[in-house]
Amino acid sequence: MSSTPSTPELPAVAGRAAALGPQFRHATFRKPDGVRLHYVAGGSGPVLLLVHGFPQNWWEWHAVMPQLARHFTVVAPDLKGVGYSDRPLAGYSKRELAQDLHALVASLGLGEAFVVGHDIGGMVAYAYGAFCGARAVAVLDVPVPGLGDWDAIAADPRLWHFALHRKRDLAEALVVGGREYAYISTFINDRALVPAAIGEDDMQEYVRAYSHPGAFRAAMEMYRAFDQDVADNRAARAIPAAVPVLGLGGDARWGPIIVRHLQAGAERVEGGSIADCGHFLAEEQPEALVRALLDFAARHGLAPSLLG
Repeated sequence: MSSTPSTPELPAVAGRAAALGPQFRHATFRKPDGVRLHYVAGGSGPVLLLVHGFPQNWWEWHAVMPQLARHFTVVAPDLKGVGYSDRPLAGYSKRELAQDLHALVASLGLGEAFVVGHDIGGMVAYAYGAFCGARAVAVLDVPVPGLGDWDAIAADPRLWHFALHRKRDLAEALVVGGREYAYISTFINDRALVPAAIGEDDMQEYVRAYSHPGAFRAAMEMYRAFDQDVADNRAARAIPAAVPVLGLGGDARWGPIIVRHLQAGAERVEGGSIADCGHFLAEEQPEALVRALLDFAARHGLAPSLLG
């Protein structure tokens, strides 16, 4: 584990981590290629890896981390390119992002992880299960590139931003340089059934995470990698049958179709909708999400503290 990068705002990050409980800390991991990944971790037991989506960072999980840390070593990273993780020019396919996180998990020496991902992070969680080896995978409220009727899903009007984000340089030109708050707050509020669940302080945290030089561009590269993700996932064919998969979505978003969608790329899929919820499960319905994750973990023996 390397020391955290020298950044004036990092004391605030440490404060956010400590506010979750005395067991939480923030740190960075330096991969063999030199890229640093920032993360917040706490708890004990097997690893539960929480992978955020766009336009969020590790803070997306703050409402569920303390409860989950009673049973797991909870690890919530900033994906490469976001927040206080490094922002290289390339390496944003979901397979590459999953490999980054697998290296982080391996450095902890606690065995394979139960990987939970939301939005872009759900795509990364699927790739982690398909390519890196996981104890279990949970995909939250997102379709996965290359699975089933991906082409039809990607044309859904709700996903209008796919085309914008994939157009080289355009989103950066329209957003970066003072319009990050307008774009990110609108993006979040339009997808939340319970917008008040994501307050102004949360919104400012997400804006900061994408306002570092190069961060918004890196996020757009995650979308521009979709063609590679499709090719990777179709070549992999499926998450191995030994790995149980949980698919959950808000009942106002992807919950009604997520299990059927994931069955095109995994053999052991369960899950469905979380009621009264939009896209942001961990903030709109945190108690329901914790129950769903712990119930799934108990059924599959993923944490000793849940057995018996």
